[in-house]
Amino acid sequence: MEVACVLIPDSALADPVEAAELTERLLRGLEGIGAAVEAERAGEAYFALDGLCGLYEGERDGVLAAARAAVGPEARIGTGRARFGAWLAAGEWRSPAPVSTLSGWVGLPEREAGGMIETLERLGIASLDALAALPADRVADRFGPPGLRALRLARGEDSPLRPRRPHEELAAQVELPEGVAGDQLERALQMLVDRLLATPQRRGRTLLGLRLGALLSAGGSWSVDQGLGRPTTSARTLRSLLAPRLEALPGPVTALRLRALALGPRVGDQLELSLRGEEHRRRRLGEAIREVRTAQGVDSLLEVLPLDSSSRFPERWAVLTPTADR
Repeated sequence: MEVACVLIPDSALADPVEAAELTERLLRGLEGIGAAVEAERAGEAYFALDGLCGLYEGERDGVLAAARAAVGPEARIGTGRARFGAWLAAGEWRSPAPVSTLSGWVGLPEREAGGMIETLERLGIASLDALAALPADRVADRFGPPGLRALRLARGEDSPLRPRRPHEELAAQVELPEGVAGDQLERALQMLVDRLLATPQRRGRTLLGLRLGALLSAGGSWSVDQGLGRPTTSARTLRSLLAPRLEALPGPVTALRLRALALGPRVGDQLELSLRGEEHRRRRLGEAIREVRTAQGVDSLLEVLPLDSSSRFPERWAVLTPTADR
């Protein structure tokens, strides 16, 4: 099996929130060409080339060309027999690569991994080729399981890829005027939740987890993950869980983001003996909203959301936001 590794340059990964966004776009780009992608670290993605060649006239180079077009010119792509070899190629390490490249791959804390590599170098084993030539029993006797892991990597051996299950992008963003805080920020969160729930890609499915993020006025970004406990599509429930998170914002923001981390099953239709009064009207209204939105689009039903009635600028008094499911 031949594995491809795609790397985003470290210079683009300094901000952890932006790194997560870049990585997600990278994965979706590769999934768009048919790749089953594994990603366990920010800025890295791995996929098997073999199964994709049939989609590109049996040509390995055709697969790599499609991958480059999908991820953009800044990302680097390398191939190898397994993850580590592909990573070395993407990082443009020349052969024979030094044993120091194993530092983040042997399953040890940074300090312990550094100690093992330093010992190898003191013993005159400075390259991966030199390590690969050693007998396994000698390596196991001196370094134990981490040493055997390093030996397998040096020999181009690794476990099979564990691709993630592809899922559709489900995210929303609200741009904010400078100085928004307090109640105005909570109203912006309400609009953000309504937009996320109105996204057509949701297709009636429930939400299981969310990531609330923000772009900071002073530069940089912030984010926090929120588990939901049980599947839900209730705008009221989502707002009540996310609103306290706004208190952790480190400063003024220019935009709020909300992304679905996991989707649950569709809301099931359940038989009930009777529905009366307000509950009955609420459910019928919700069904009508979904029918109109399906036929006419997300922006076919909007409601007025008050923002800042005291502002001197009329455009800040209120905004139109997609009507939330009832």
